Amino acid sequence: MNSIYKLMSVVLVLLVGITGVLAASPDYDIARVEVNDKQVTTSDTNYVVVDRGETLKVDVWVNGQSGGAVQNDVRVRAWVGGYEYGEIAEKTEVFKVESDGSYHRTLYIEVPNDIDADKEGLSEAYTLHVEVFDRNNEERTQYTFKVDEKRHDLRIQDVIFRPGLNVEAGEVLFSTVRVENMGDKKEEDIQVRVSISELGVLARDYIDELVPEDNNVEDEESSGDVDLFFRIPKSAESKDYTAKVELIYNRGHTVLSEEYLIHVGGAKSVVSGQNTVVSVDSTSKDVAQGSSVAYKVMIANFGSTKAVYSAEVLGAGVWGTVSVEPGFVSVNAGETGELLVRVTPNAGVEGAQSLTVKVKANGETLKEVNLSANVAASSNLSGVKRGLEVGFAVLAILLVILGLIIAFNKLKSDEGEEELGGEETSAGQTYY
Repeated sequence: MNSIYKLMSVVLVLLVGITGVLAASPDYDIARVEVNDKQVTTSDTNYVVVDRGETLKVDVWVNGQSGGAVQNDVRVRAWVGGYEYGEIAEKTEVFKVESDGSYHRTLYIEVPNDIDADKEGLSEAYTLHVEVFDRNNEERTQYTFKVDEKRHDLRIQDVIFRPGLNVEAGEVLFSTVRVENMGDKKEEDIQVRVSISELGVLARDYIDELVPEDNNVEDEESSGDVDLFFRIPKSAESKDYTAKVELIYNRGHTVLSEEYLIHVGGAKSVVSGQNTVVSVDSTSKDVAQGSSVAYKVMIANFGSTKAVYSAEVLGAGVWGTVSVEPGFVSVNAGETGELLVRVTPNAGVEGAQSLTVKVKANGETLKEVNLSANVAASSNLSGVKRGLEVGFAVLAILLVILGLIIAFNKLKSDEGEEELGGEETSAGQTYY
């Protein structure tokens, strides 16, 4: 009895397995396949050869069988087996296949740049699987292609920065660059460079030689390290910089580069009252009620780095309103900048008023300047203005009168000279 149960169990498992296998489709078939624009067949010995890292362009034509049923959920899938580190596959979206219809789909298969590509000095053979399937049936074909090594193919396997990708201005940035030879030829005199061109820093060294990865000769290496370093300038601005790692090989004909983002903590701006000079155009100014007066605050930066200055005004809030234009001024080392402090007295305020301007940088007060404003009532200023106008009018009249007197005297003098000249002429005539 137990034997019968075991036999029935085996049969049941086999039946389940059989039902899980897709059958050949009666509704469509694979009409043609092209790889990299070359038509291939299952018996084709004229196979396609690609290099590591290249792409296989796979074009598949699917034909609907005459009299076949319409299939609404068909896909095309292409895949390559034998890769140790993952799956090499691509598939299309679902599409509909009708009787007697012809359908073209294109897939792109990325060949890994570290796939095995050498078999006793020859290119390595792989199988490209092409499948067309729906939920119940499938069509499947297989094609041979080969993968070869590139003639010259160095790789930057890894780069280690110390103390890391963040470094302070003035510190030394160390780097270790690991290089491997994935090509078909031995490479000699490999130049390795690390640079940050924006900061004008560069370090370089050489690896004597690296043999191909599949070379089994003892005491020869297919990979090697180079240690490089340079100092970040103390004057470097705080921001992100691009560090370029380069391999120059094959007698200088081949250059490989990769870029990394390095953040530099720039030199902190040291600003003090000793290297900042503050002056104003006037410490005391007159202003009328309802008007405003502006004090020009001039700042000279005698430090070694750029500084950002601002101004805080105290003491004017009780008798007027104050504004500072602009709110901040950036002054390079050895240059000057200006801030404009504008004050408008409140209505009813008269007489001498005071205010204090604090010039700041990095939140610290560098200089204090005491200013005053002489506020006059609008009526007083109008009287003064009227008096000045009258004074100017009187002065103009006096000038006119003075001009007339001078002209009259000049004219009288000219007439006297003319009469004197006439008498001499007459006497002369009488003499003759």
